[in-house]
Amino acid sequence: MGLRPANRLSSEQSPKSKLFLLKININTEDKHRYNSRLKSQLRVFFMIDKKVLISGGGIAGLTLGILLKEKGWEPLVIERDTAVRTEGYMMGFFGTGWDVADRMGLLSDIKKVHYPIDYLEYVDWNGDPHFPAVPIERVRKAFRGKFAFLRRPDLEFILFNRALASGVRIRFGTTIQSIKEEENGLQVVFNDGTMSAFQLLFGADGVHSNVRELIFGPESQFARYLGYYVAAFHTPNHDYCIGRSLEIYEEPGRIAWFYPLDANCMDAVYIFRHDNVGYLPHEKRLAFVQEQFDGADWIAEDTLKKVSSSKPIYFDAMEQIVMPDWYKGRIALLGDACGCLTLTAVQGSHMAMAGAYVITQELERYSGDYQSAFTTYQQFLKPFVDRKQNDAIRFAGQLVPSSRTKMVFRYPLIRLIFNKFFLSHFLNLLGAKSILVNYS
Repeated sequence: MGLRPANRLSSEQSPKSKLFLLKININTEDKHRYNSRLKSQLRVFFMIDKKVLISGGGIAGLTLGILLKEKGWEPLVIERDTAVRTEGYMMGFFGTGWDVADRMGLLSDIKKVHYPIDYLEYVDWNGDPHFPAVPIERVRKAFRGKFAFLRRPDLEFILFNRALASGVRIRFGTTIQSIKEEENGLQVVFNDGTMSAFQLLFGADGVHSNVRELIFGPESQFARYLGYYVAAFHTPNHDYCIGRSLEIYEEPGRIAWFYPLDANCMDAVYIFRHDNVGYLPHEKRLAFVQEQFDGADWIAEDTLKKVSSSKPIYFDAMEQIVMPDWYKGRIALLGDACGCLTLTAVQGSHMAMAGAYVITQELERYSGDYQSAFTTYQQFLKPFVDRKQNDAIRFAGQLVPSSRTKMVFRYPLIRLIFNKFFLSHFLNLLGAKSILVNYS
């Protein structure tokens, strides 16, 4: 018989009945395993304040905020940006992400998002396909219908709206200046100088996590650079004829993907090999990408030239975050902050949502005993993340061809992968099945 949080005890229960609960536990639990658990349960037993702070208003942070709110916690989500982000790249949504969205009741909103992408084509310098186009419906059938194209901002807006509807408090333009852990909670000072107390803190603030920097140390300790940079942006009112196809154009050392959004708009994703140049100011990023695609054929160079320097683009190094531990005391990391996979794994958002789901379930399972919850969260999820990070490293070497000879030889392999007889097997390797299937 386990201890329950104070706010779950009925008002009719007397102090004597509470002591009886404690007595039952002491008489029936193994004492050697019980001592540390008892201390944690006692803290939760008398806990009235269930305020938690989530740093990061992206996919991981918003998912966690929604789920914790549903379980009776009082989350505050803070985000350094001044509004929900609009820049980001197109992604395939399936597997674990689809599973968590289903459990959260978000699939109806996700299915309302639709883009006119019917085919996938690898094209040459003139825009002609290297091999017959792959029907996206073939991919969707291989996922048994559980697949959708989403822009990253699409998913964030869906989660943001659900968070507001659930009563989750969100503060934009806010970051953490300092964190002090005390016996009964955390004291957090924000960038505006104000201070607040919280029971728990979650760092869901991305690959360049501020929480990780404050608690675990500088990013350089955990960063693993894969040798690429990625940029993504929106091109309204273009005059390129890409039809209803995801068009992929590549040259040695660089590749560009073009996604139709409607008849006149498209999203573009550019990836290129480059030594790590460190932090680049926002105003220099577009010029840096343009320089790397100078002289590129088809529409690759021309599209970049037409991007307005006044509009923000998504830009970052393709960098993994590898950590031995994801939590310390009352503070836990999730998503890219502790286990960034990079775009090559095509499952970053999926793992972010899974992390939020598992943390919430474990806090519920252990009645708010955060030490046990965080331990189980890491024990369950980290092996999956470690494996997918290693897969991403292997795939990164093949993502962008280093020579025209390799380009020629890889097209037959790509065509074979998308053959209807092999596609399901390939997608299973990619993560078509949810990692939460056997999670209880």
